[in-house]
Amino acid sequence: MQNVYLSVFFLCCSCLPAFTHAQKINLMTSLPEQYKSYEATDRLDYEGEALYDYINGGAELYISYGLKGMTGCKYNGENLPQVTVEVYEMTTSENAFGVYTQSRDKEEYDYGQGSQSYDDFILFWKDKYFVIITTQKSTPESRDAVRYMAELTDAAITGKGEIPAIIRELPSEGLAPGGFLYFHHYIWLNAYIFIADYNIVDINDQTDAVLAKYGPADARCYLLMVEYPRAEAAEAAGMKLKEKFAPELTPDNRIIRLEDNTWFTMKVKENKLCAIFNGDTREQVESLYISILK
Repeated sequence: MQNVYLSVFFLCCSCLPAFTHAQKINLMTSLPEQYKSYEATDRLDYEGEALYDYINGGAELYISYGLKGMTGCKYNGENLPQVTVEVYEMTTSENAFGVYTQSRDKEEYDYGQGSQSYDDFILFWKDKYFVIITTQKSTPESRDAVRYMAELTDAAITGKGEIPAIIRELPSEGLAPGGFLYFHHYIWLNAYIFIADYNIVDINDQTDAVLAKYGPADARCYLLMVEYPRAEAAEAAGMKLKEKFAPELTPDNRIIRLEDNTWFTMKVKENKLCAIFNGDTREQVESLYISILK
């Protein structure tokens, strides 16, 4: 397991609005002053420039997820590894879900509306919140504290969020476990495979995009789906993608073998653009293509 969960620590945004007082109080009072041999030593409450300083770095790529602020707590005990609870509030539940997809690499449902647990951390999303509970070192005491804090934080967030509708359109057959990202920034086009070093399909705050992995690891292909506010925008993006990858694509010749010997196809339907990259065989791409059209 790579330390992908650490990517959330680099979230930042300038001029961020604050948590409401009620949200702060609810989360703060849900976290105890003491748990067994652990004591709360630092209450965390950051927004704006202070949040930027706390996270300490980079993160412009995450701005499209609409980070608003963070609250939480650090716990310490004599000869015990530190445990840290961090609750990030996003603008919408869809954006909280998006941050979660950037951080997990397997799907579990022990906490919130989707979670991932290891010995030294738990992360989950619920409503507008993305939660990380970490420990500096995995011991029986720290693992117990991490699980306990996850349960408390989960219970403190009483709302439920909606998974973006575009996720439900992903074909289930062949989808790699935990193998998709939901995003609004074009840079994530290259999360799994290099597609372009510019915004080739006009992804922005008004679009919903998902990039998904299909097939076994040694024969992986990738499905990109983008939903636009208008059909005209989808058509324009489709034309640009076709011009770069397969100008010869026609309704009668819909699956193309590219110069690198991988297979490619794309389809614009109403306000959605779908494209399949890196196909190992024509049959693999055709099967996925047919699933999209169902």
